[in-house]
Amino acid sequence: MNKTLLLFAVALLFTFPVSKVHAQIDHLNVGEVVVSDQSIYSQKRAGKRAFEQVVTKMSGESTSNENITVRRAATNFEQYLISSSYRQEKEALIYRAEFNQDKIIDLLRSEGLRVWGKRRPSSLLWIAIEDDTTKDKTLLTQTTESDLKTLLNTAAFQRGIEVVFPLGDLSDSMNVSTNDVWGLYSSSIYNHSIRYGTNYVIGAKIGLGFDDYSASEKFILNYFVTDGQSIETAQVAGDSLPVLLGEFINRYADELGLKYAVSSDDTNETYDIVLKVSNVNSLLDYRTVLSILSSLTITKSVELVAQQNDVSEFHITTNVPALRLRSILKLENTIYEGEPASDDEQSLTYIWRGK
Repeated sequence: MNKTLLLFAVALLFTFPVSKVHAQIDHLNVGEVVVSDQSIYSQKRAGKRAFEQVVTKMSGESTSNENITVRRAATNFEQYLISSSYRQEKEALIYRAEFNQDKIIDLLRSEGLRVWGKRRPSSLLWIAIEDDTTKDKTLLTQTTESDLKTLLNTAAFQRGIEVVFPLGDLSDSMNVSTNDVWGLYSSSIYNHSIRYGTNYVIGAKIGLGFDDYSASEKFILNYFVTDGQSIETAQVAGDSLPVLLGEFINRYADELGLKYAVSSDDTNETYDIVLKVSNVNSLLDYRTVLSILSSLTITKSVELVAQQNDVSEFHITTNVPALRLRSILKLENTIYEGEPASDDEQSLTYIWRGK
């Protein structure tokens, strides 16, 4: 490559933002529960638990099943059930139930509970674990064989979020060490995680420690979450690793739900927003952008009102104000926010990246 082309290639890296890869969760209406047998009694109990799992996934709130109407619906889960089956996974027998998603959305909205669509943030998890005997520390990567990864993946499935592990390849090993993660060096970890394109980066460490709240020794998980602009830190304690990891994922999923799920307060208001999308050069581009905007949980209606050169101007009626719409659209890796065309808060500008 000659010098001119090299400089141009480098310039491109700084001109175009890194594509953030959101997660499209297609199993929100599916619950999976480990059972001891296939008896009618076990199936009834598992069906109720699977229904409660789906309610939690679709609402983004771990407390949704405390609602009295939801509790009655869980007891009569068959009226929402589409299909059920069993599968054997190693030594575990798993009951799988698929429920009617539209009926559960109606249930949540009728009770004033949140509704969270299938487009959700993706998260990269760097996690270091200290052996309580040897005090050796290890990282979990995509190539690591560990029961802890299974526990984390199961908990993430049950909450409807995507958590991915680093590759653990040469680039990772050269740039992020186990000590970096154990020390929770957020800036270094985030800067070397950009290549993954996730919406969030999590750094976490697990070890035995003294829990001030219970005044006893427990497994302690300290972690940070960052999107490159802000950072949040927290700590979770548990009597066992399964309990600890489940609580960690539940807490994180609840935090995401508060940011992205649509609450009953949102549905009481409507907002008219103008969204201009440039680089729309074909009928296929237009149809794809329109489909994306129409499929958002918060969209009541969307229509094309103008087309000038490669700029499509859409009029969107939503249940959320422009600021919330912007945060939701950040999960779309096919469009990215451009410079505002005016000071009008109800007018947003985006650039179509294409498939």
